[in-house]
Amino acid sequence: MRCIVLGAPRPLHLNRWKDCLTEGGQELGWDMLHLPARGIPAAEVVNACRGADMLIWARTHGHQPAGDIPGMLCAIEDAGTATVALHLDLYWGIPHREQQIGVDPWWSCQWVFTADGGHQAEFLARGINHYWMPPPLGRRWLGRTRPDRARFPGRIVFVGGYAPDIHGTHRADLLTWARRRYAFQFQQYGRGRPVWGADLGALYASAEVVLGDSAPAVRYWSDRVVCTLGRGGLLAHPRTQGMTELGLTDETLLLYDRGDFVGLGDRIDALTTARRREMTDAAITLVEERHLWEHRLRDVAEVVFGCG
Repeated sequence: MRCIVLGAPRPLHLNRWKDCLTEGGQELGWDMLHLPARGIPAAEVVNACRGADMLIWARTHGHQPAGDIPGMLCAIEDAGTATVALHLDLYWGIPHREQQIGVDPWWSCQWVFTADGGHQAEFLARGINHYWMPPPLGRRWLGRTRPDRARFPGRIVFVGGYAPDIHGTHRADLLTWARRRYAFQFQQYGRGRPVWGADLGALYASAEVVLGDSAPAVRYWSDRVVCTLGRGGLLAHPRTQGMTELGLTDETLLLYDRGDFVGLGDRIDALTTARRREMTDAAITLVEERHLWEHRLRDVAEVVFGCG
């Protein structure tokens, strides 16, 4: 399999899921070439795809090739290369994203995979050949990291930003509750205090519990779920339809009813060291067996070519 990834190559200390995608293809033995989408001439993308089996346009918002993008995609498809659009965002229910569904040329790829799995009828109504892709983890990040509590002293932590138009009020309520209940034992990391790469693994290893939240939607959760679980963190996350069928159960993370912070706090405070280890061991195994990029790319190949 020869695959071109149109994405955003980045070094290890940044958010680099497009590189993890590329590495996942390499784990499968595929021939992978990762090109930066921002400003690349459309003709250069067409040339790179000659003889390739598949183009995966792994979207970064605001990163577009320069030139005739619809013409670029048509030329690639006419030459026999399958075009696949891929992203890990939620789209429906977020006005500035929803209005672009089916309008931005990215949506005109032959197959579209996103983490927004609860709106198949809506995608179909706009002519999108959409498939659900729950977020995976890059294999390089799988496993435990040595804790560093001098740098990351929080017993309870949250990693992420807050956008009211996307996350609603739940995330703000969660953070307010955590600050009040745990005071100095709670630490928040995010846009003003970013942690990526190996440091993120050390943070997860150092915390007793990582508070999680995703925008409220059926069959959608952010990649914080597998990023935390696959790196040995114990994640607390609202119950979401679709999780259980993928092994994301009470045996691998602390699931709680959205808004039930009292119940969540009671579960956290009742945790034993042994139970935490059991759950994190089970979570790492689950991610290794079902939620790495090579698993998702096999799913893509099955859909596009009828083979894994």
